[in-house]
Amino acid sequence: MILSITPHPSWEIKDSSKLDDYIRCPRYYFYHHLLGWSADGPEHDLIFGEAFHHAREHQLLFGYDDVQGAYEAFIKVYRKEFPPETDNLYIPKVPAAILHALKQFAELFKRDLIDNEVVELDGEKMTEVAGTVPVDEKRVLHYRMDSIMRRKEDGMIYSWDHKTTSGKWIHDARWDRDLFLSIQNGTYTHCLYCLFPIEQVLGVEFDKTGFEYLKKGSANRPAGYHVTTRRVPAYKTPEQMNTWLWLVNTILDEIERDMECLSHCTESDEVLMAFRQNPKACSDYRGCEFHDYCLAWQNPLRCCYEPPLGFITRFWNPMEREATVKKDLNFQI
Repeated sequence: MILSITPHPSWEIKDSSKLDDYIRCPRYYFYHHLLGWSADGPEHDLIFGEAFHHAREHQLLFGYDDVQGAYEAFIKVYRKEFPPETDNLYIPKVPAAILHALKQFAELFKRDLIDNEVVELDGEKMTEVAGTVPVDEKRVLHYRMDSIMRRKEDGMIYSWDHKTTSGKWIHDARWDRDLFLSIQNGTYTHCLYCLFPIEQVLGVEFDKTGFEYLKKGSANRPAGYHVTTRRVPAYKTPEQMNTWLWLVNTILDEIERDMECLSHCTESDEVLMAFRQNPKACSDYRGCEFHDYCLAWQNPLRCCYEPPLGFITRFWNPMEREATVKKDLNFQI
């Protein structure tokens, strides 16, 4: 396949985030994953989330009472990118709020490790587990699960997946609905199906933590940091997982077809007839950073030799993310 742009090794690596981006908008996928363009700036939400995962992993492995140890696990990751003098820029997602969150987990969820246990496989506790999982005879998805847990009362298996957000989104029902049908949810459930008998698997429970800071308080909510935690069990049935598996392979087929179309596109074409735009996605979340370029460039192959002002080249490669356990999976026979 001959392409008008330089191939990158990360193109062959697919995970639920990349598939979500393709569903959102194929042209976004082209800019972000084929060209590797990202807005030039600190990836605070990503680093904050990564650091929070380390803190929660510490709690699962060493107990919720070790608040200081979990906080230090957070700081070790977070301070590599964000020194103390930056904290005022990112309120409420800052270390002071994490301390509140960890204390709250210790108080509200003290039975977590009484009623449940971290699964151990091949001598390793299953926290921050990463690897590949097959979706057909030739293709795999890359995954990274926050945990694999066992309910003590009946031995049922599930995963706690940690999510962080601002306080105003923590109760948003739209987010809850998205979690049930998300590619990520299906990917993790599929991983569990590859490790355990299907009848023993519950699925994924999303552990959502919202952070908020009030400058002016009230009688019910004093000024300062506030942390809200919600757990959303988003378990899928085996029949729903059949739909997920078909969907994933359909998306992968569509990406391959777009890549084939791209191989026939040139700079001289009036429009880029691959990786189509999705105008309904332009206002998703905080708005698409590539919106102006979709307006200006009918064929971005003429303009993609270097990222535009305000962007850098930073390819997303899930294999580069730190993991505690590496585990490549196979279909259950």
